[in-house]
Amino acid sequence: MGLQNLNLSKGYAFFLKSNFHTKFHQHYGIELIFCPNGFFEIETEKRYYRLKAVIIPSNLLHRFRCFKTCKILYVSPLSYLERYIAEKYDLTFSLGVVEDPPEIHCFFTEDSLMLFTKNGSDVILDERIDLCRNEIHNNLTTSSLLIEKLGEISCLSESRLAHLFKKEIGISIRQYILWNKIRRAVAYSTKESLTRSAHLAGFSDSAHFSRVFAKMFGSTPSFALKHTGEK
Repeated sequence: MGLQNLNLSKGYAFFLKSNFHTKFHQHYGIELIFCPNGFFEIETEKRYYRLKAVIIPSNLLHRFRCFKTCKILYVSPLSYLERYIAEKYDLTFSLGVVEDPPEIHCFFTEDSLMLFTKNGSDVILDERIDLCRNEIHNNLTTSSLLIEKLGEISCLSESRLAHLFKKEIGISIRQYILWNKIRRAVAYSTKESLTRSAHLAGFSDSAHFSRVFAKMFGSTPSFALKHTGEK
């Protein structure tokens, strides 16, 4: 069994977790957590929370602990669902979590996820950033993928490109590259071992893939294999 049930190709990843905790980590997309029959704990660098539901903005350092079964939804950067949630809950300039947001349970239904993925995953971007995205996707597994080359393609200085890319995509160029490597490794895992999938996706080795995956999801790929939810 591979990691295909994460559904990263559709713009999200879904887990069911209980009696579980993570170390401090941060991820590139938005995270939604909902506990139907209890509470969970979230700790950031500034606060401790005991909640039934939460939305965690991208790149917010935190750790998580649950005892009852929790539904966890990671939303892909640049997906239609991510943009919708960011706008609905005003996450653009958010520096902390959204506590017990109303109607969050609606996002965990199969019908809702199907609706958002059918609406498409692409967002209209600055043409220069689109050129950079194409270059990244075409050279994801090569060592020639350098920020200098992306600057030449976009006709922007490195600093201006970094700023515009973060503004348009919501994450840095490096994070975007790693996110797409994760997506590719997950896709390969339907037929290949995790080690082989990591190499095919452009990671230096399986340990590198595991580190990046754990930083993104708070758990290892092998753990995800056992706890991925079906959607």
